[in-house]
Amino acid sequence: MNATENRLRALIDEHFDLDREASLDGEFSEVGVSSMDAVAFMRIVEREFGVSIPPEERAGITNFRKLVAHLDAKTG
Repeated sequence: MNATENRLRALIDEHFDLDREASLDGEFSEVGVSSMDAVAFMRIVEREFGVSIPPEERAGITNFRKLVAHLDAKTG
């Protein structure tokens, strides 16, 4: 697990009340995250990581693993 994934998992735990540890590979809807919650969470992530994720890029980020990869590309 890399540093980005660790930070993201901490944010997931802080902002979502999921019954189990969120799968990074499952689509947001599969792990219990609504599309509205996903957009709100990405705004939180933008502030936490100091990056901007434009709406056209958000559309392609459909799970937490893709979000980790996107963040690593922007911050790495």
